Amino acid sequence: MPVAKYWLYQEMWDALGAWMRQYPDLLSVEVLGESREGRRLPVATLTDRTTGPAAHKPAVLVDANIHAGEVAGNAVAMYWIASLLQGFGDDPVAAALLSDRTVYVVPRLAMDGAERYLTGPDRLRSSPHPYPDPEPTSGWVPEDVDGNGRILQMRVQAPDGAFRADPDDPRLMVPRDPLDLEGPFYHVLPEGRLDRRHEVGRRPVWTEVQLTRRQAMDFNRNFPIRWAGEEGQPGAGPYPLSEPEIRALVEFVDEHPNIGAYAALHTAGGVILRQPSTGADTVLGAEDLGYYRTVSAMGARLSGYQARSNYEAFASGHERGPLMPGAADDWAYDTRGILGFTVEIWNLRGRAGAKNYAEHGVRALRRLTPDERVADDKKVLAFVDVAVPGELGFHPWRPFMHPDLGPVEIGGLEPKFLVQNPPLSLLEGECRAVSAFLTGLGRSTPRISVGEVVCEPVGPDTVHVAVEVLNVGYLPTSGTAKGRELGRARPVTAAIYGGTVVGGESPVTLSHLAGYGGAAGGNLPQRRLAEWTVRVDGPGPLTVLVDGGRAGRVEVSVPHP
Repeated sequence: MPVAKYWLYQEMWDALGAWMRQYPDLLSVEVLGESREGRRLPVATLTDRTTGPAAHKPAVLVDANIHAGEVAGNAVAMYWIASLLQGFGDDPVAAALLSDRTVYVVPRLAMDGAERYLTGPDRLRSSPHPYPDPEPTSGWVPEDVDGNGRILQMRVQAPDGAFRADPDDPRLMVPRDPLDLEGPFYHVLPEGRLDRRHEVGRRPVWTEVQLTRRQAMDFNRNFPIRWAGEEGQPGAGPYPLSEPEIRALVEFVDEHPNIGAYAALHTAGGVILRQPSTGADTVLGAEDLGYYRTVSAMGARLSGYQARSNYEAFASGHERGPLMPGAADDWAYDTRGILGFTVEIWNLRGRAGAKNYAEHGVRALRRLTPDERVADDKKVLAFVDVAVPGELGFHPWRPFMHPDLGPVEIGGLEPKFLVQNPPLSLLEGECRAVSAFLTGLGRSTPRISVGEVVCEPVGPDTVHVAVEVLNVGYLPTSGTAKGRELGRARPVTAAIYGGTVVGGESPVTLSHLAGYGGAAGGNLPQRRLAEWTVRVDGPGPLTVLVDGGRAGRVEVSVPHP
């Protein structure tokens, strides 16, 4: 059985190498690029080479762990690779996927940040290099001050504190209301230190100091799509594709024109996010909206996750522009016409029966009353007590003499492997669920095929050849209507070899073909006929090569009289 675990850098490379040796006809692993700190980024290619080369088959691309702390994405990617390899012999779905399609997997993009996340207490967005300021600034710096290997929450008793302990469950910090007159009251903030390096001669009031942004690069804001810069979108980087990891991914996509579908693995939320990001569903054309709705609904059925558009999930009612500019799934669809999704793995609040953005959207969550929020937080604690007992779930508040603040207490929910990622005991269920959707997404890609072939003599050493070309996949050969509009997907062509063409064109452009997912719309034909009159050169068969771009290639031998 595939192993569900959180992988360190060398462990991941060792496993990929072992699998490549064990399944040489199914797996190859190359270096996508290097991180800022010189770590190699793997890209795995899975296909049955006995049925043709990877580049000649329609492909799905999956990347993971673009955010350093979202290591469950990497766990799912590695689990999916292993499940396809191990299931190839006896799982007909895995066998079918690898027989006639190609799977590309980039199992970790934030390689430097994830290694730091997994080997120490730090939590960071994508990369550990200083950003946006090259030099540290004053402020509150998250730090493991008590040395227990985690950066938790800290509560500081103060008469002007905005929180108090819940009377029914003192683990829970709840907001004060105007009638809360008897303390103790607390300030609540991330465990850390006060860096006063630029406050010479003045002792600042600690509650006035903002949380510093020292490692705030966000790889998923660095794509060249509605890029907004640091002021418009924190974490965006100094310019689009400034980060070597993201530049390498973009170059890979452009070098592999067979990619017709894409998924990015993130945490958390328990939701499959689709286009659009710029407004309600009406901003998409009817054709692509149909593909997105159908494929995401399939994903919801297979995974048990919610399915929502980016806009529906994240719009809060006061946005003045597109949500999350510079994001990967927007780039894939809006600039390359690839059907792209973001999968947010794990939903702690949903598991606990509390309101969550996957089910309700950000707008509804922001409208919750304080009492509703507290009630939901209690549901989370009750779930954790049963599903993740002991300090794997909640770290009890413990007194600590803070070097800057004096007496404090440190504790709270486990941030890394409960809130942001599933605890290890629940990881495999998430891996299985998301893997099922990824396999279904791969099977949704277009696939060119050849139907009836007719070769009839029309004169001495001359034959007429007619070849029926069809798309047996769900999506159109362009991947999406956007792909046709942008001209990013090559139209289907057919060429004949082994003789001299005396009638017809070779190669001939057959335009794009609908898949069965768009057949009812009537926008494209599902099949076309390629015809030639050929003077044959000898007794050997003619060869017809059909190139479907994103739908792959097919070569057939045509015997002649």
